Amino acid sequence: MIVPVGKNRISERDLFLIGIPGLKDLPHYLDLRSQYFGAFLVCDADRIPDAEIVELAHSLIRQGMAYLCVWGKDCERVHDLFDEVIVGFDPHPTDESVRMTFWLDRVSLDEALWHFLYVAFPADLYWENCSAELIVVVDCDQRAQQIRTRLADQTALSRDVAGEDDE
Repeated sequence: MIVPVGKNRISERDLFLIGIPGLKDLPHYLDLRSQYFGAFLVCDADRIPDAEIVELAHSLIRQGMAYLCVWGKDCERVHDLFDEVIVGFDPHPTDESVRMTFWLDRVSLDEALWHFLYVAFPADLYWENCSAELIVVVDCDQRAQQIRTRLADQTALSRDVAGEDDE
């Protein structure tokens, strides 16, 4: 179940979190109350077949994913598969329409979350109607709890990761 977990202190986008056992368990309809959204996918993909990742990419893009961050084992492959699907939806993106994707393989979960909250953003085409950010945690309740805890005090997250307050 998708749970609202507050607002991003900088972008003021609504934050949602869902923990799922596998990629196929993500609901086919995401009620995020936003035409577009950013997504942060937290998973160890080293044992997930390409077809499942591609299916997830199609679903998220059809539902309005405007940008993506991926963290966990084999996240570069996940990123590359998402990029292939994105090109299928929009083979000639412009600076205003590109769906930005990032893989974050050499940082901690806290650092990746900080990047998602403070660095990643939608392209101009999506900006005005992008009022949500979805965090999807696959098969790890401990990671979901860590994210929940960090989102409850984003100032501490920013201080711990970047050495600064976000105020």
